[in-house]
Amino acid sequence: MTSENLLVLATALPAIGFAIVILLGARIANEKVWSWFTVGMVGASLVLSVIAYVTFMAGDGTPISIAWNWLQIGVNADGSGRYLQIGPYVDKMTVLLFGMVTIISTLVHIYSIGYMEGDPRKTRFMAYMQLFTFSMLGIVLGNSLLQLYIFWELVGISSYLLIGFWYEKRGPQLACKKAFVMNRIGDMGFAVGMGILFFKCGGDLVLRSADSGHGIFGTIIDRLGIDPLNAGANDWWLTLAGIGLFMGAMGKSAQFPLQTWLPDAMEGPTPVSSIVHSATMVAAGVYLTARIFPLLTPAAHLFVATIGLITLVMAALIACVQTDIKKVLAYSTLSQLGYMVLALGAGSYTFAIFHLVTHAFFKCCLFQCAGSVIHAAHHEQEMTKYGGLLRKMPITAACFAICTLAIAGASIPFTDLALSGYYSKDGIIAATVNYGDALASHGMNWGKVFYWGPTIIAYVTAFYMTRAFVLTFLGKPRDQHLYDHAHEVNWTMWFPQVVLASFAVFIGWSVFSVGANLHDTAPATAQPFDHHDLEHGYHFVHASLLQGFGWIISIALGFFIYINGFAITSKVAAIPGIAQIHWWLYNKMGFDGLYDIIAVNIGKAVSSILGAFDRYVVDGAVNGAAWVGRELGFLVGGFDYDYVDGTVRGSGRAALRLGSILHRTQAGNIRMYVLILIVAVFGGLAIATPFALGWVWFGLPSH
Repeated sequence: MTSENLLVLATALPAIGFAIVILLGARIANEKVWSWFTVGMVGASLVLSVIAYVTFMAGDGTPISIAWNWLQIGVNADGSGRYLQIGPYVDKMTVLLFGMVTIISTLVHIYSIGYMEGDPRKTRFMAYMQLFTFSMLGIVLGNSLLQLYIFWELVGISSYLLIGFWYEKRGPQLACKKAFVMNRIGDMGFAVGMGILFFKCGGDLVLRSADSGHGIFGTIIDRLGIDPLNAGANDWWLTLAGIGLFMGAMGKSAQFPLQTWLPDAMEGPTPVSSIVHSATMVAAGVYLTARIFPLLTPAAHLFVATIGLITLVMAALIACVQTDIKKVLAYSTLSQLGYMVLALGAGSYTFAIFHLVTHAFFKCCLFQCAGSVIHAAHHEQEMTKYGGLLRKMPITAACFAICTLAIAGASIPFTDLALSGYYSKDGIIAATVNYGDALASHGMNWGKVFYWGPTIIAYVTAFYMTRAFVLTFLGKPRDQHLYDHAHEVNWTMWFPQVVLASFAVFIGWSVFSVGANLHDTAPATAQPFDHHDLEHGYHFVHASLLQGFGWIISIALGFFIYINGFAITSKVAAIPGIAQIHWWLYNKMGFDGLYDIIAVNIGKAVSSILGAFDRYVVDGAVNGAAWVGRELGFLVGGFDYDYVDGTVRGSGRAALRLGSILHRTQAGNIRMYVLILIVAVFGGLAIATPFALGWVWFGLPSH
């Protein structure tokens, strides 16, 4: 089979698994059977993905673009039909991300078997995981904006179902609705951007077409003659379309200002966090931005880079003060996604995807380790009650430590021997140096913030992750009861952690070695993957991160401050000024309160005004018309009753009375009838005779 057919089949298998479990799960009530069945389905997808990767990489690496006609939307000038098209697009990024998604999904499915043990709806949960995997693979394989949008929304509904899985609890109820609404805001921008391109490209929404001059990229560059990096004043619509599409990415990847849903989504089961909120759904926004990369004008690039910079700085600072272990990881995810988005804005296509892959493995592992701790601690998530768990959970602690070093960018000083995060994150910072200096060379000296920001946050990242590790696994227990009952989790939970931690160590080397090949699929507008061109950037990185000692300093500082729990920070946080900053950061910089004022309260006020308008104006007019109609009805009814019906009733009464008089003449006596007849005849003759003879009666003149 060809690589594209293998990937189509790999995408379909989880959908088939979802359908089978939903339809038959209630009839065959054996959760173990269904749990391992779903593992088998996604495992089969993994095998097909690996075969497709090997097959494609063994070839010449030429991208494969297939477009199937779906819905007819018009007729071309030559009389042929014009269709909306869907189909697969396969390049090196496709096969790489397919492998990443299926590996992580398989491991999370295995992890879920242990984590969801005893849950009465475990079978349904595993079915939802199948649906999510299918939706995510559909995004990766899609070659049409329309196809991407369809699977984009499927990912949204899947995450809604998974976040709100424990719907009987108030927290998940609110979290899933918040995630759904915030993503709809971003998706509105996606729809607007897609609509603009649909209009400008004549309904052709295929990103890359095998035919020259077709597809969105071919239409814009070849037929319309527009170079996105040199767009003219009349091409403002291209900037607007690019920013609109990126708004969809802002929602899915929880970028500023749509970031507030992701920390709240930690209310869902931890397996959801380990797949949805670390490696796949939130990374979908980065993937979309990479796919539309050639459409981004310089203004759109600047917008993307700015959003990424704000997010990575803001989220890292908030993570430093959170005490819920999953929220620390949630804000860490936001910050790392900010790195990827910043890289795309700066033109570093390759390092953005590189960091997407490395981050997926170590962050998925970190979430699973956190879930294991929560599971062992009877669903307690506050680090204020942890401490000393290394002795109780050595495997989990070791995996958490390895991934903490990976995200910190740990390396042996003065060498390039390092864990995965070092390669991808340092590459991003080096690329932003080129971008910032390019802005500064055009008079925008503030452009240097684009590389100083991520450099400083690299120190902060190592610090807050060390804080989380020390507060959880080192020091003395802060809740003796919790500590006494904690224990290492079963193999279905620790085995995926060990595999992911291994990837966190080695994936950087393997992906870095094929990085140049990955860059072959990058648009011409991307920064070159050439160490000679990035040499200045790397010099800055090595100097600013102290030749590999920077992460050591941050980890040592985190260890020193938190080895005794909150003894030091509780005193520091009580200092006036710092206390207010701590409160501000702990409360997420007040974004939820701000949105309550701007969106919720103003929305309520507007709805109250509209409600009053509806009640007093619209309903008033309707009710007034009804009152007038009712009064007219009463008036017409009265006229009808008193006059029309009165006349009819009067006629009836008159006839009745006349009849009552005349009926008295009907005595039934024949002699009386004959007498009356004789009298009537003679009376009539007596009256008629004088007139007949010309006599004068009653004073009338005679003739």
